[in-house]
This record gives sequence, C-alpha cells and structure tokens, in this order.
Amino acid sequence: MQEISFSLPGMWADHHVLAVRELLKQDTGVIVVDASSRDLVVRLSFDESLTDADKIAARLSAAGYVPGAAGEETPPPTNKPAWATAGCRVTATDPMDLIMSGDHRKY
Repeated sequence: MQEISFSLPGMWADHHVLAVRELLKQDTGVIVVDASSRDLVVRLSFDESLTDADKIAARLSAAGYVPGAAGEETPPPTNKPAWATAGCRVTATDPMDLIMSGDHRKY
C-alpha cells in the first residue's frame, strides 16, 4: 500500500470534495480517500499493483480537478450583482411609501 497527496486548487467547496471522493473510489486500487476543501488537498492510499499515481492524476485531470501546486488557487466564483462590488451604496425611502405606511399595511 502506498500513500500520496495531490494539491487540487479546483476543489474549493464541499460538493467538489464529494465528487473527488466518488471519482477516486471508482478506481479498484484506491483504498482510502481523505479530501479537504479547506486545504485543497486529497490524500489517498492505494494498492500499487492495481493502480499508480499517474493513473490517479490522469483520472482527476479528466474530471476537471487538475493537480497543481499550492498557491495556484483561483478564488471561488461569485454570483454577486454589480452593485454589491461597487463599494458604497446609498438608498432612500420614497416619501409616498412613508405616507402610505401604517397598521393597514402588514408585511
């Protein structure tokens, strides 16, 4: 049994961890898989008579999780609207809303 670690910059969330674990468990030579989205690393133990590190790296790359060096991380995508990244945001209440407000308007 051999142990190896891969840095996976593209594994930044829990759903990526689950996908990587399921992907590696499909390989009959892989025995133990430990993946961390916090550390961006997958550690595994495998039977070298059934698989090797190059095959595992190729399997990860084919699935879109290209092993890379630490520091190559790309930030997770954001779905924030443009106004959220503009800095200062000022809002004002419409005066007609203030006039029409009262107990009869329950939200």
